[in-house]
Amino acid sequence: MVRDDRPTDPVTFSRNFLLDGDYDVEVSLSLDVNDTGGLTPSLSYATPLAAAATTLTVAGSANLSESREHNFTENIQLSTRKIFQEWKNGVDPHECPLVADTPLAGTLGIIDMVAMANSTADLDESRKLTDAGVFGGSIQFVVTKKITATGPTWTLVRFNNISALADFSQVNTDKITLAFALGPNVGKPMRVARARNRYNPYAHDFLQQLLTSSINTQLTRLQNTLR
Repeated sequence: MVRDDRPTDPVTFSRNFLLDGDYDVEVSLSLDVNDTGGLTPSLSYATPLAAAATTLTVAGSANLSESREHNFTENIQLSTRKIFQEWKNGVDPHECPLVADTPLAGTLGIIDMVAMANSTADLDESRKLTDAGVFGGSIQFVVTKKITATGPTWTLVRFNNISALADFSQVNTDKITLAFALGPNVGKPMRVARARNRYNPYAHDFLQQLLTSSINTQLTRLQNTLR
């Protein structure tokens, strides 16, 4: 997004907005995996009684299930100017992989997020290191893999298997939350930019605000579901 060798590429249309503002971005990445599986055999025993057309049926079932949940969370903070300088000097190309075998592969929408901020007339760019001019958002991917109705169905003289045996599922929930904030060198040429020796507290605070808002939204949806 900040490289200068593609002037006609829409991806780089907001490069001056990010570099002039010395924008920092703090990113929170969370990965949740839920695995569930179980065996639920069901069996019925049928035997005829003395009376005509009368049958006694005794049914029984069992349930053996197992579930596992694990999650991973990582927070990182990046400087758009540092990314540009590393790319310009050949230190780090910051290239996205051509083929990514991951649920996060695809368009994340970060370009659109920055473009919306760049086109917002009321976004306060006071060129001071305050909490003004912050923006951000989140992207979530949910991948569900499920196998149901697996297992033999059979009939003997007096025994009936009336349901499938196995049920397995895996749900991957991957979420990225980004918070952009003005950096300490906002409005200054890159050649006279002062050294960065600490993280951007305004990006960090806004990220926490976004995460808290997301949690509140989830709780509200849960409450509405239980009513």
